[in-house]
Amino acid sequence: MSDWTKDYQDLLKYPEFDYNTIVEKFTVEAGENEAGEPMTVEPNFVFDMEAAYMYLVFAYAPNSPYATIKDLKERKQLSLKQSGVPKKFHEKIISNENPMIGDMLTRFFRTYEDFDYELLISGKEALITLLEVVRKPIDSLLLDDKERNAVKAKRECFDDAKYLMGEMKKMLSDLNDKSEDAASAVKSSVFKGGFAEKLAG
Repeated sequence: MSDWTKDYQDLLKYPEFDYNTIVEKFTVEAGENEAGEPMTVEPNFVFDMEAAYMYLVFAYAPNSPYATIKDLKERKQLSLKQSGVPKKFHEKIISNENPMIGDMLTRFFRTYEDFDYELLISGKEALITLLEVVRKPIDSLLLDDKERNAVKAKRECFDDAKYLMGEMKKMLSDLNDKSEDAASAVKSSVFKGGFAEKLAG
């Protein structure tokens, strides 16, 4: 590891750079087998943590030898090759479709670039909480007054979620002025595969 690449090793203390944490986060339940035992499917986009770390610093660190390359795709391709990321992962990373790299990049910019990213992640957490309330069914045994209050609470949570989504989209638009690819990665991390994406649709 070159001397300059060690400047960002503080990232390695975060869960986004811990292999076991990442696998656990993205592992999904897949029903039961014939014996009634639970089955899971592990993510197919997780790879060596050192290679992922090296890719990020080569592609995004301001003191990277590739930092002056304006063509983002070229910079990514060179960084992927230099860092030793297995070739089968390249296409998804270049198109910002690898969730692990998306989370790592979000952490990178939160740590070294801009507090707007912290706000976006906090917004994501708040949005998920609001939409969980919206999706939770109302107990049919509630008395009329309580049922009306429950419906009202759901509507308020939905309105709050829509407002929050709008504000987050404005922030993402502002972030495009700073780094188009960083904004794209954060957008992927914040909106892909969750309640927010369904609301946006």
